[in-house]
Amino acid sequence: MRLMEKGWGYTLPSGKMRLSPLNAVVLTQFLSAFADNLNFFLIVGMVKRQGVENPDGTVAYIQMAFLCAYVLLAPIVGALADRNAKSHVLLFGNILKASGIALLLFGLPPVLCYLFVGIGAVVYSPGKYGILSELTRTEDELLRANAKVEGSTILAILLGTVAGGFLAQSSDLPAILTCLCVYLVSLAMTLLVPAQAGNRSLRYGAEARQFFRDCGKLFRHPKSRFSLIGTGSFWLTASVLRIALIAWLPLNLGITDTDQQSMIIGVTALGVVASAFVTPRWVPAGKLHRAFYFGLGMVLTVMVATLIHSLWLTVTLLFFTGLFGGIFVIPLNTMLQEEGKERIGSGKTIAVQNFVENSLTVTGLAIYLTLTEMRVSVNGSVIGIGIVLLLFILFLATQLGKIRGGGTAGTEGDAGRDNAG
Repeated sequence: MRLMEKGWGYTLPSGKMRLSPLNAVVLTQFLSAFADNLNFFLIVGMVKRQGVENPDGTVAYIQMAFLCAYVLLAPIVGALADRNAKSHVLLFGNILKASGIALLLFGLPPVLCYLFVGIGAVVYSPGKYGILSELTRTEDELLRANAKVEGSTILAILLGTVAGGFLAQSSDLPAILTCLCVYLVSLAMTLLVPAQAGNRSLRYGAEARQFFRDCGKLFRHPKSRFSLIGTGSFWLTASVLRIALIAWLPLNLGITDTDQQSMIIGVTALGVVASAFVTPRWVPAGKLHRAFYFGLGMVLTVMVATLIHSLWLTVTLLFFTGLFGGIFVIPLNTMLQEEGKERIGSGKTIAVQNFVENSLTVTGLAIYLTLTEMRVSVNGSVIGIGIVLLLFILFLATQLGKIRGGGTAGTEGDAGRDNAG
């Protein structure tokens, strides 16, 4: 074996890759996402065993601490991803995540440890998505790469959610050690991703000042604005729904065990896995705006689920929530990566996306906590979040005319370049 000239990807003597760079990214992302979701239920189990007065509210606050890392660090992590080899950024992000989980072994408060994991996640994310545009050549390849990454990520969420529920049911130590080991394996897998040199001329101070101007650039452009608002509303709903279901399942279905709750919540992830297979056919390259209609489907299933008291109907609706949500968000990610790469750089585009998504998600969690503290029922709180999602979707409806029919090329110059290619 010999090392590749551009990084740490290994080749066979014949020159053929043992594992393609894209598949190496997919695998390391799968493992990292698996551990991310395992540690969420690890935290839920720890909080419940501590006997706090309002465990659901405490979990929501811990989740907000995790997301605040995305909001606060967004101005610099995009520049970090664009200035350095993105495979090295993935490596550094996994080191930070593993360190956060390791701190649990020393008895530090879960909120502090989860904040540290959040810092690792915000460093990791621009590298994860930014590297896809480096490893693909056309919009169709990028769409399929996004589907593969999103599908494997949601499969990891499904498996990590179920594993976390079982491991966190009785003891903390097995879940902590499993989570730490998976992060370390994911870290090792990043060594198989070729390192392409970044733009060393970038300066963090100047790029941080440029960050909000970059936000303005993306929001002024119809397609990137459509994508940012769409993906932000999706993750707002998904994050609040995951927290709400922990309180909703005992109330409506009488399910209190963490392992059973995790399996039911994981059905939503199974729907998103299925979406990865159908998205390239149902929302093909050049027709990415069609994702909007599946956003409407997601609103409908979220709303109807609050009225159901049957386990199987609930499971079915959660599956379709994940399916419609995946078909909604995958094309929007592709649209944004294509537009943002040309305008501000791929890493900085994902940093802006993270900032928007997590600002909206923190706002959604704050709304949910406010409704909870006002003694609004769990069903009423979920319906309230569904209404917020509906308002975002209705706004996107006003934008369809501006983006329909042009693929992801945002200007005539972009379209001419694509046609020439």
